Amino acid sequence: MQHSGRKLSFTAPIFISFTGIILSFILIASLVTVIQRNDTIRDYHSINRNFTHNLAVNYTESILHENDYILGRAATYLARNDELNNIVNINPDKGLQTMMQLLSMMPTVSSLSIADTSGHYLRAPQAVERPDIHAFDATSRPWFIHQGDVGIFSRYTQPYTDFFTKQQTVTLSKPVISADGKLKGTLAFHFDLAAMSHTLRQMKSPVHGEFFVVNRQGLALLHPDSGKLFQTVVSDKLLTEMTAGEGEFFDKPSQTWYYYYSFTNPDWFVIYKVSDKTMSQLAQHESIIVSWGFALAGIIIITFGLYLRHASRGILMNIINAIKTGDTKHAPGLEVMLHKAIEVNKERERAYVRQATVDSLTGCKNRWAFDTDITALMNDHQPFALALVDIDNFKSINDTWGHLSGDIVLRNVAREGLTILQAHGLSLYRYGGEEFAIIFTAEHVEQAGALLELWRINVANRTWREEGLNVTFSAGLGEWHMETLDHLVSSVDEALYKAKRQGKNRILRTTHDA
Repeated sequence: MQHSGRKLSFTAPIFISFTGIILSFILIASLVTVIQRNDTIRDYHSINRNFTHNLAVNYTESILHENDYILGRAATYLARNDELNNIVNINPDKGLQTMMQLLSMMPTVSSLSIADTSGHYLRAPQAVERPDIHAFDATSRPWFIHQGDVGIFSRYTQPYTDFFTKQQTVTLSKPVISADGKLKGTLAFHFDLAAMSHTLRQMKSPVHGEFFVVNRQGLALLHPDSGKLFQTVVSDKLLTEMTAGEGEFFDKPSQTWYYYYSFTNPDWFVIYKVSDKTMSQLAQHESIIVSWGFALAGIIIITFGLYLRHASRGILMNIINAIKTGDTKHAPGLEVMLHKAIEVNKERERAYVRQATVDSLTGCKNRWAFDTDITALMNDHQPFALALVDIDNFKSINDTWGHLSGDIVLRNVAREGLTILQAHGLSLYRYGGEEFAIIFTAEHVEQAGALLELWRINVANRTWREEGLNVTFSAGLGEWHMETLDHLVSSVDEALYKAKRQGKNRILRTTHDA
């Protein structure tokens, strides 16, 4: 009887197993690449949202809040006794001096106007005499027409043409109302939107995109390109997609991502738009290292498999020998390459986090980090003290020595503070513009005044490269007594401005702690 048997193949099972490994590897590599790409896009969405938030809170809202605060204080002053009538009608020369002093405190305001209920007005700076100047009627101006309609609150006008400059502008106005409820007139701040937009040109967005501020009609009020001011840059249809608060959405017709932050007063939007093509290119760029790592690993595995296919016995002997001796120096480098790729991505992720929480100019933590840290302390009911620091006469520094010198002053003042505070494990935050904040935790509350004073002395005694340049700061300091954050910030801010009024270059505590 003839006996037929199967030929024993040693390499066939290895080849079949290896083919399965390769197919599994390709499937896993494809899945990991897709997941990594989606994670990268999500990371960029988060970074873009943070940039929009910081642009809105640290820049736009900071400026608006400062101007609104000064407007409110000035309106309160004018409401006393017969002060508005004295400035406008009785002694306009002295009134003009007072208004110019007020104007010097606001670098983003080009001029201001004050008018009584009859339309008698005073403008600072004083308008140049020209034939049509007597035709000016304050009662017909947008900032006057609705005086008293919004009660005691301030109001932003829609864009309109300024009578004197013939330029488009937006005005912030507030009715001057006495303690007994009588309307005495209106105080108005006319914004220099081009100057406010100039700062935007110096800001670097995390990815290539366009960022600006628009009103409810889609007109650009702040834009890095001043030529686009008061032009329609966002359609009504897209504006309806922007609900209250902040968020993002994708516009399919234009293949564009919109990140936004909305205000209520004024009814403005901070918008950052990035094309989907840019996002895809960034995701592809971020995925290339992992992709090449997988590709190289695949080549190594295939090369190894082909060699194993033709020299299985020798390779198996090497493997057995490696198991016996523990010598694995000839093992494939797949694990090393994957580890390197993962570490590269982790390092990039850490860089993104730092970018989102650290102010690039000063090296301090930014406003978003401040809000996060102080909210955590308040939620945990941990005692702390808050200090707000504002560089004295910073506008004058920028006007005299230029914005580059102003940036140098900001960096070096911050550096002096970081040197002192970091030695005690404390953080310094850039609160907005030339203003800084420090949160003194429970173990440092008693030292707060001394640390601030040391910083103030070091800054005041510092020698600067620019001849005649002297830099000082004023500060307000107060402990938290379980009040709301707004109330705490307001009381510390009041102490800061009181220090300014008393001569600057000093530190004052809040009335509660005094």
